[in-house]
Amino acid sequence: MDKQVHSQIKALAIYQIVGGILGIAFTAWVLFQGQVVIDQPALRTTFFAVGLFIFSILCGRMLFRNAQRGLMVSLINQILQVVYFTFGAYGFQYVAGLRIGFGFDMVGAWVFKFRIALSSFQFQIGTDTGQKFIGINLVALFLIFWIERLLEQVKTTGKAKK
Repeated sequence: MDKQVHSQIKALAIYQIVGGILGIAFTAWVLFQGQVVIDQPALRTTFFAVGLFIFSILCGRMLFRNAQRGLMVSLINQILQVVYFTFGAYGFQYVAGLRIGFGFDMVGAWVFKFRIALSSFQFQIGTDTGQKFIGINLVALFLIFWIERLLEQVKTTGKAKK
């Protein structure tokens, strides 16, 4: 693997590790700030969020150990972050790192919205917020294309060595 690909993989690894650590830190801060009632549903959601942030950290670590496998799991991690939505009682948003996204708020009229977030999580089932929103995380979308390109380079470099 050439030096440029190696440095790009290292940058991606650091991005995912830092994103996961920030996500866990922000989740703990929100949980223990005193404004959230810590009940069983809140703990379930927290464990789910922390599990996804740990997955991001593990994706980053895997990139240091085995680039090809690390890129494959990193691809899954980024796919989970591309689309975020809230439709009535159902919603999902997961960002481990940075989100620069755009979407449409469909309550009343269709309103275009631009959103920026840093390592965040939202999951809801059964709590109708009255919102109807769908968005695309442009950072995750860019990273998917970047990871696919890196994966091709790692695969061709691996075949050349054999």
